[in-house]
Amino acid sequence: MSRLQLDYGTFFVQFVDPGYAYPALSFVVLGAFAQAASFLYLSALIFGGTRLAAAFRRRKRLSATATSAAGALFLGFAVKLSLAGA
Repeated sequence: MSRLQLDYGTFFVQFVDPGYAYPALSFVVLGAFAQAASFLYLSALIFGGTRLAAAFRRRKRLSATATSAAGALFLGFAVKLSLAGA
């Protein structure tokens, strides 16, 4: 049994009315909605990432600037962490 199945089993149970004639149906419908939402979310991430990768391939300077900004941000976090412990 996968971790995802365990999460669904422990999360969706609280939304299923045990007095309903077909509690398994409620569970299946909730799972179907979750799968549909996950599919849409991951598809948007994939297609958005593909477009961003294409944009960064076309604009080398933008890619270098974004990489430098991310590096500077991490260095800033490192400085903040080192000063917080002192």
